[in-house]
Amino acid sequence: SLAAAAQPGYGYAPQYHCRDTNTSIYAEVCVPAFTEKVTPVTLAVKEVVDNDYCFDRVLTVCEETSTTVDREICTYEYEGEDVTAPCTTTQVTYEEKSETMKVTTCGASGYGSPGYGHGEHQYCREEYQTQAYKVPLVTVPLEQSCSLAYPAPKKVCVTKAIEITEVKCEDKIENKCFNVAKFADATNTVDQKEVVIGEPSCEQITLTLPTQACQKSSGYPHHG
Repeated sequence: SLAAAAQPGYGYAPQYHCRDTNTSIYAEVCVPAFTEKVTPVTLAVKEVVDNDYCFDRVLTVCEETSTTVDREICTYEYEGEDVTAPCTTTQVTYEEKSETMKVTTCGASGYGSPGYGHGEHQYCREEYQTQAYKVPLVTVPLEQSCSLAYPAPKKVCVTKAIEITEVKCEDKIENKCFNVAKFADATNTVDQKEVVIGEPSCEQITLTLPTQACQKSSGYPHHG
């Protein structure tokens, strides 16, 4: 390339000779780096575990047996029996008694004169009356013959075949177990991951820039 500076009048104008070139710049480029951070975390959890539950089962087993035996069975029958026996009773007698009592009797005596005391008048007097009565007495005994009937027991026995049933029972104990689930306290450790900013990642690079290199030289005559 040729470049000239125009100046008025006569003279030599300077000339510039330029050429294309590249300029290299060395630089360090850093970018943030991300890293993964792992933190173990312990959690309290419940676990299902097996648990044996055992108990004694009691089973009652009975057995029935029958035997026939002869037994004498006695009962009592009552029959009427008549007997004659002396009886002593009491004879009732009566004793006559009398009692004199004083009684008051009243009767009408007519009417008074008009005025004070007018009306019917009663006349009363005392007199004695004798009252006779009988008093029962039970002091004299009376001997008699009495016919009595009373039940006389009579024993009647017979032989009977009796079936006797006997039941024998016994307890059989058997240990039984079955599995039931239960919860137990436990822990579980898990890794907790998180992304954090770590050390930056730097890299040395070369930057190439297009430039021009120009050189000034003396000019040639120029008429302006």
